[in-house]
Amino acid sequence: MNHKIHVNESRCKGVDGCGLCIHVCPQDVFEKAEHLTEKGVYPPVPVYIEKCTACKMCMMYCPDLCIVVEKADK
Repeated sequence: MNHKIHVNESRCKGVDGCGLCIHVCPQDVFEKAEHLTEKGVYPPVPVYIEKCTACKMCMMYCPDLCIVVEKADK
């Protein structure tokens, strides 16, 4: 069962401005988006959500609290 990952793109500094979520994810779930946000940055996108183990490292390391991980119900 897949977990859910929500990225608040309006608060995110983008992959090039921060990118901690991409670097700390042990499962390489995130990639740089192909679209720009209203701030003009490329946000992280949970492309490989099926690999997510809900370790919440991305949530813990995000300095702007832009990421929320919800564990899937069993």
